[in-house]
Amino acid sequence: MTKVSIAAAGLAASTLVFGVAVAGCGNNKSSSPSSSTSSATSTSATPSSAPPTSSSAAAQSGDYSGLLIKPTDIVVPGDTFTLTQTLPVPNPAGTEGVFMNQSGSRKVDDTIYVYPDAGAASQALDQSAKGIQELSVKAAPTPADVGTGGQMAVGPSPDGSKSKAIVMFTEGKVFAVLEFESAPTDPLAPDFVLDLGKKQDAAIKSALPAS
Repeated sequence: MTKVSIAAAGLAASTLVFGVAVAGCGNNKSSSPSSSTSSATSTSATPSSAPPTSSSAAAQSGDYSGLLIKPTDIVVPGDTFTLTQTLPVPNPAGTEGVFMNQSGSRKVDDTIYVYPDAGAASQALDQSAKGIQELSVKAAPTPADVGTGGQMAVGPSPDGSKSKAIVMFTEGKVFAVLEFESAPTDPLAPDFVLDLGKKQDAAIKSALPAS
């Protein structure tokens, strides 16, 4: 964990159907959650491809900001992370948090979608996972031991200009995407990415046990 960079989260929030950038990613948001901007100074981060928008997959409305992890959950030696922005995710309903370190060199974009049922959340995950290599990380996603159907990828951005990572999973009717971004010389440690995903899963279970 001594060399973890987290300026990631551009994919989960706006580049993919799932998008979520928790501590360091941000891409332009589309009408649906996507990725965070590639710049470490950008604060929006939702997957570029949004989850299904059909009525059957529409997420429930409500204030879900309490489902997000806390800045103190992001533990990197020598770094302090701050929640720079929280954003509502209107379609489907949910919340997005953008976390950044003090120098702006590492970012995490964390996006959470709340669907009517687990089946809709799983469908959103399946769709989003297909776009990881094209939209977020130039590495094939692999199964991750987090939540249900967890998928994770760690590697360079598609254009090679950044180090990226993404982890996504469902927890009941919730679909969560964390996207990490940092400098190309500051690669992310897979163990760190997975650990933060598990912390987000635990936060969802605690705040929304009925999901």
